[in-house]
Amino acid sequence: MRFVFPILLLLPACDPGLPPAKTAMSATAQAQPFPQLLPLDMLLAEGSRPSRAAAAQQELQGRAARLTGARITPPVTGGLEARGQRLRERAAQLRAVDI
Repeated sequence: MRFVFPILLLLPACDPGLPPAKTAMSATAQAQPFPQLLPLDMLLAEGSRPSRAAAAQQELQGRAARLTGARITPPVTGGLEARGQRLRERAAQLRAVDI
């Protein structure tokens, strides 16, 4: 009784309507050489190596923390001349932050 399930799984593979394996491939595909198999050691070593994106992410997070911690006055509303002056002062403050 326990062998019935594996036999039922193999039953669809016995379909008489399936084409033979040799005729399912074209002649040019059959003429091609087998692919060369390479060891997986190099690929597995690539996966354990730290990525360049992680280093860039750490650098950007550090820059964001320095900008967040900088004492930069928030913008306020008012006349256009006063606002332009405040924007120039804010731009100077932002340029002065070491990033």
